[in-house]
Amino acid sequence: MEFKPYNPAEIEPKWQKYWDDNQTFAATDDYSKPKFYGLIEFPYPSGNGLHVGHPRSNTAMDIISRKRRMEGCNVLFPIGWDAFGLPTENFAIKNNIHPAIVTKQNVDHFRMQLKRLGFSFDYSREVDTTEPGYYKWTQWIFLKLFEKGMVFRDKTLVNYCPTCKVVLSNEDSQGGKCDVCHGDVVQLPKDVWYLRITKYADKLLEGLKQVEYPENIAQQQVNWIGKSTGAFVNFKVTGTDETLEIYTTRPDTLFGVTFMVMAPEHPMIDKYADKIANMDAIVAYREECAKKTEFERTQLVKDKTGLRIEGICGVNPLTGKEVPIFIILI
Repeated sequence: MEFKPYNPAEIEPKWQKYWDDNQTFAATDDYSKPKFYGLIEFPYPSGNGLHVGHPRSNTAMDIISRKRRMEGCNVLFPIGWDAFGLPTENFAIKNNIHPAIVTKQNVDHFRMQLKRLGFSFDYSREVDTTEPGYYKWTQWIFLKLFEKGMVFRDKTLVNYCPTCKVVLSNEDSQGGKCDVCHGDVVQLPKDVWYLRITKYADKLLEGLKQVEYPENIAQQQVNWIGKSTGAFVNFKVTGTDETLEIYTTRPDTLFGVTFMVMAPEHPMIDKYADKIANMDAIVAYREECAKKTEFERTQLVKDKTGLRIEGICGVNPLTGKEVPIFIILI
């Protein structure tokens, strides 16, 4: 028997075209089959195309989806493009081209690459988050949450690049540098929207009983949901009319409080700057903290640094004793 050498340039386009023409991987309306839904994190279509992380993560779910089809399941394995983002906006501004054009070009490039890799996506259900027909539903969901009091605004610190004049994600500002211009990133306060996910904690925890997660994965979900039962306690601040509200799951330990901690950017610091003896040192410490990203600030494994506020203290509501207040990089 004569074996022909494998020629990918000839064989792979042939079968990729066959899959497209025959909708080989499309989910059907056949309700007699057991259902399987395989979902990957939709890629952000940047101008650089796929990186090694895409085939690395997509391949695992592709293998599972193909196996499920062979087992007789009606498989839905969709693909889409999470295409909103600052990189597209910056690219559009820099090159004087409309973001919609950039996004379409990038999506077309990504789709071509994914098809050449042979993933068994159902392209008939492809979605694009920049399409009005898609994002109108995310807007609808937001409005429904807002109507029910599940959405609120509050201040938080964001990673800001003064050169690019944009807010950056933790991934785009690692090491305190902007991924685009490589300039220093600073932390600035900004009003942002929050969702009251904690309102769903009980329902989410109950739902974990209905899914077939390995025990370690289920525990990760429990930790992420983070339901906590405790009490809020107010500590008066000496020389002011203010109180510091703290949360504790162990009210029985309040008698032993030895110090309190607030963020370097806490508004109370500026409000009572005239009462704080070491304000210059606090300003200098703040400037160092501002160079740290949120990810760096919240890492558990790091050297802790801090500075005591001289001039104001907390007052333990149970003992009446004064408690020193520190600002700490957290």
